[in-house]
Amino acid sequence: MNLIQLWKKVDALSKRFPSQYKPVLGNGKCKNPKYMLVFINPTKSNISSHHSWKGFRAPFIGTKPVWKVLSKADFFGEQLTKIINISKTWSPFFAKNVYASLKFRKVYLTNIVKWTGNNADLPNAEKIKAYLPLLKKEIEIVKPKYIITMGLIPFEHLTGHKIKLGEYYKEVMKTKKLKTFDLKIDSKTYKVIPCYFPVGRGNPKRAAEILKLLKKM
Repeated sequence: MNLIQLWKKVDALSKRFPSQYKPVLGNGKCKNPKYMLVFINPTKSNISSHHSWKGFRAPFIGTKPVWKVLSKADFFGEQLTKIINISKTWSPFFAKNVYASLKFRKVYLTNIVKWTGNNADLPNAEKIKAYLPLLKKEIEIVKPKYIITMGLIPFEHLTGHKIKLGEYYKEVMKTKKLKTFDLKIDSKTYKVIPCYFPVGRGNPKRAAEILKLLKKM
């Protein structure tokens, strides 16, 4: 299976959950990235989820906060971040440039749940259970070196571990070393690193600090 085939499965699954918005797919360096960042779920602020959008669908198109955090951690270009901060809207051409920058830095972005709802609520257990097998298949296809879970929801459901992010953060800031957790899919083991969700109910400052430490790995 390849990503195009996987996205067809995502689109088909998403029809089970009524929404006026389209599901948002993963994108970036799609083959052997160094970093796969797994977020929770897209929101309608992502303009690529709108039916009027003519470009490709990918995380955080048309938004601003996450790109600021990625830029602070050197996961994204500073010049593009400045353009994003002053832009009122995105074009499909600009979205391509943004994701070309991620690809150059060997970064891939995705969500555990691809379905886009009418509000910014967290996904319920039914949706997480439905989309999790597709995320694992996505990981198998993309083959990242490190998986960074942006929030506890993707971390706990991928690894089966429960941690307190505050305690994890204090330890890594003290040692300047990131503890990894194993995720086994079939015969391959992937390294998972927990991180704060970088906007809203998360912690942008701490997320950037953890992401910066990845550069030492």
